[in-house]
Amino acid sequence: MSDPQIPLRAQLTEAMDKVRRELEILQSPSSIGGGADNREVIAQLQAEYQALKAARTSLGPHDV
Repeated sequence: MSDPQIPLRAQLTEAMDKVRRELEILQSPSSIGGGADNREVIAQLQAEYQALKAARTSLGPHDV
């Protein structure tokens, strides 16, 4: 997420997409045995997602 050629808004959106995908994977039902207890990891990822979303929302028009 630090490529200066990619606009900050696009970098944040890309990071949000990656976190969202990780959440989908962790929250999907396990097909192998019992599911792992991922509640803490999920909570951390959800907090990270919200922080990224807030950062993207706070960008001004000059922060393409």
